[in-house]
Amino acid sequence: MDPVTIIGIATSAYKGLRAAIETGREIQDMASQLGQWAGAIADLDKLDEINKRKKNSLFTSLIPKNGKSVEQEAVEIFAAKKQAQAQKSELLQFIGYQHGEKGLREFVDLEKQIRKERRETAHAELERIQKLKDIGAAILLTVVAVGTLGLALVLILMIQGANNG
Repeated sequence: MDPVTIIGIATSAYKGLRAAIETGREIQDMASQLGQWAGAIADLDKLDEINKRKKNSLFTSLIPKNGKSVEQEAVEIFAAKKQAQAQKSELLQFIGYQHGEKGLREFVDLEKQIRKERRETAHAELERIQKLKDIGAAILLTVVAVGTLGLALVLILMIQGANNG
């Protein structure tokens, strides 16, 4: 999951939402596109949260993902979030103009519901995967450290044995 892909999904859904709003379609009729857009925005927020935690994680900060540093990812996420904020602002204006206050409340409520569902399902799975990766990296680092220490001890004992014998 990278910010460029996520904002691409959001932008595609945003264009469909905007076209539907301009033609006067009801918000309920746009649920699929709204779900796609809100889900992508929620994914972007989650990616930002994960990226902020990476800065404090020894394992993920040492090994760049997709050849990108944590800082490079942060810049991409920041740019995508700004684009998403502009999309949301424009959508709210369109909906307010086309459907009034009631439509605006309905849109905001649907977006909140979609974000909540996304957080409870897809994002929970991402959290679990990230924890497993961190545990795996810690185990690997421990095995390498113990192996290196063991090898060093064996070499020391061999050198001492050669000098004594």
